Amino acid sequence: MKKIINSNYFYAFIALCCALWLFFYVSSPGVGSTRDSNQSNTSTVTKKTTISVPLQLQADVDKYYITGYPETVKITIEGPSALVTATKNTQNFNLYLNLKDLSVGQHRVQIKESGLNSELTYSIKPKYVTVNIQHRETKKFDVDVDYNQDSLATGYETGKVEVSPETVTVTGAATEIEKIAKVIVKPILPKGIKSTFDQEVLVQALDKNGKTVNVTLDPQTVHVKIPISIQSKQVSINLKQKGTSSSTTSNLSVTSDVKTIRVYGTQDQIDAIDSSVDVPVDVSDVNGNTKKSINLSDALGNKVAFTDPDTIDVSISTGSSSSSSSNNSSNSNNTSTNTTNSSTSDNNTSSSNDNSTDDNSEQ
Repeated sequence: MKKIINSNYFYAFIALCCALWLFFYVSSPGVGSTRDSNQSNTSTVTKKTTISVPLQLQADVDKYYITGYPETVKITIEGPSALVTATKNTQNFNLYLNLKDLSVGQHRVQIKESGLNSELTYSIKPKYVTVNIQHRETKKFDVDVDYNQDSLATGYETGKVEVSPETVTVTGAATEIEKIAKVIVKPILPKGIKSTFDQEVLVQALDKNGKTVNVTLDPQTVHVKIPISIQSKQVSINLKQKGTSSSTTSNLSVTSDVKTIRVYGTQDQIDAIDSSVDVPVDVSDVNGNTKKSINLSDALGNKVAFTDPDTIDVSISTGSSSSSSSNNSSNSNNTSTNTTNSSTSDNNTSSSNDNSTDDNSEQ
């Protein structure tokens, strides 16, 4: 046995067994080729994704105006993960409508694709669309401005409205262009606005019923400037008594330290006012010297929008102090007269007594 183990044939046999074992180990499925297996699994993984893609037209758009189709459509693609990802990122394919051989009118057309990899499957939503093909027409229109005058603060007016540009180009189906009654902008003025309105405003094409017409406007917005201001004038004031005082009115007077005011209003209101205005002062409740605060807007009514100052202080004098002095002087004179009369009466009495004494002596 020892002789067999030490022989060269024994070692050769052992080496052969080891070689065979290594061969079968390496060749076994799932062993020794993990990397290649992972690569193979990766390449066979599928993925699905949905993309929004612009819809293109194959038609003579210079001659025809086409409506009814969506600007974008959704396409769902499915296939190898890496290919789906690359397609989503690059979007190197097209979705289109072939309208070249279609006449004027409505048509139901299938959306088609080009440039999509053949390894991918896809579905388009919507699959069909209805388009309206009409002869194309382009026309220029002046832009009108329509705004609410009631939004202006009291007394304020608008000047000449400026629109830039003053005209816009309208493109659409000939039948739609014929429906246009006017092209306008409708600026929305804040309630009580007192300063110039200056903004970009959306342009609209309207039919005779005020409904929007389906056309393309260029430009879609215009610049609108509406000057807003109020007129004013410096005038003097004339204080006028109103009503009858319970006091003697012959000596009643009304005065104020304010001699002139500035009045504000529309151009028509300012033009209707002279260089002076009458301010009524109610004296019906006056019993003596007093002061009043007069609200000029109330006093002038709808003649103006407002004034500066808005109120003035007036002094009302009834002349009661001088009347009291006259009464006191009269009373003094009456007292003096009475005293004199009394003195005269006393003298007369004394004289009578003296005469009586003399008569008695003679007897």
